Amino acid sequence: MPLPLNYYDSSGIWSWAKLVELWRFRELLYTFFSRDLTIRYRQVLIGVAWVLIQPALSMLIFVSLFGLLETRATADGSQYASDAAVVFLGVWCWQFFASALRDGTGVLVNYRHVITKVYFPRILLPMSSVLCALFDFVVGGLILVPILWITNCTVVWSQIWAIPILVAWLVLLCVACVAWLSSLNAAYRDVGYALPFVLQIGMYLSPAVYDASRIPERWSTLYQANPMASIITWFRWSLLGGPAPSAIATLAAIGVTVLLLISGLAWFERSERLMADRI
Repeated sequence: MPLPLNYYDSSGIWSWAKLVELWRFRELLYTFFSRDLTIRYRQVLIGVAWVLIQPALSMLIFVSLFGLLETRATADGSQYASDAAVVFLGVWCWQFFASALRDGTGVLVNYRHVITKVYFPRILLPMSSVLCALFDFVVGGLILVPILWITNCTVVWSQIWAIPILVAWLVLLCVACVAWLSSLNAAYRDVGYALPFVLQIGMYLSPAVYDASRIPERWSTLYQANPMASIITWFRWSLLGGPAPSAIATLAAIGVTVLLLISGLAWFERSERLMADRI
């Protein structure tokens, strides 16, 4: 007696069945994550130490280049931080975002030999790239302790509770962007070629290597509506007590993130139906 045929089709991005399916394939997500991590550090002499070296070197370059080695105070007179710690926090967050987008954009093309042969939720592949970037982000954060000690910065312990929320926000933003970019790159390879240029511009449009307080007040709300600008500024606030974005700017940035996430997952779900044929 022939076995029944199972037809896999889109069931709606927010349906309970889709969430159940993702949970059922959670071990496959871990497999993709561990494989990508192993490949990344295979035949690397100093291994994950590169995760510590890259943000530290970037911080030193930018601090030296822009001459930001001075200590400033906020408007209420409290110590903000030395600029070395400020720049490191910005570079640290931006490298997580950029790494997730670089690796996630091409992941569907890299796994096309699997996508065309077997069914699984394709969104697991971009998610595994975000998890790899998150691993680097967590390891890279270890160097923050000596930087704070060397620069004699005071951590605002009463505000550190916000860090897990900000990390979750950053992860969701990465998933949203990677869902868009990976599905578009599967159909149009131009996306992968244009991405490095876009990321380079985006770094200077976000306060990764400078303090957001340098932005003129009349442009501040619009500037902080950029989710990465708000996330980086809130990170600095949670650790160093710097100025926080306004409530309006934060709500706008959250709205942009939610819009990107919903539209990105919906577009990915639509593209997934023809992905195996077009990739």
